[in-house]
Amino acid sequence: MELLGGIHHMQHAIQAPVGDPAWRPAVSRAVAELKAAFAEHVEATEGPAGLYAGVILDAPRLAPYLDDLVGDHRSVWTALDELEGRLAEPREAGAEAVRRHAARLIHEVWQHRQRGADLLYEAYETDLGGET
Repeated sequence: MELLGGIHHMQHAIQAPVGDPAWRPAVSRAVAELKAAFAEHVEATEGPAGLYAGVILDAPRLAPYLDDLVGDHRSVWTALDELEGRLAEPREAGAEAVRRHAARLIHEVWQHRQRGADLLYEAYETDLGGET
């Protein structure tokens, strides 16, 4: 599953009625799917053969922004782990708190995805002339 699909599935899962006995298992599955999609995203972007390495070669001026995106990855992983922990708590732990945490996570992933797209646009569509 791609990252956008994981985001959409999570949005759909948390919007279901929390009183439905299937709500918590559905949100748990959505978290697992988003984690898998995010792991694929991190693998495709970080590391010596990742997308970010190519950006550094092609547009070295953007290296500090890549550091910010890698920092986003750590933040999202932490939020995903926290959400999993909240879902593992007894049902009395508050479905609304889980829903709010999931909504914040979705927003964070969405913003990260947009910052990454903006950075790629800047790297490959902006003509500065003479950059090597």
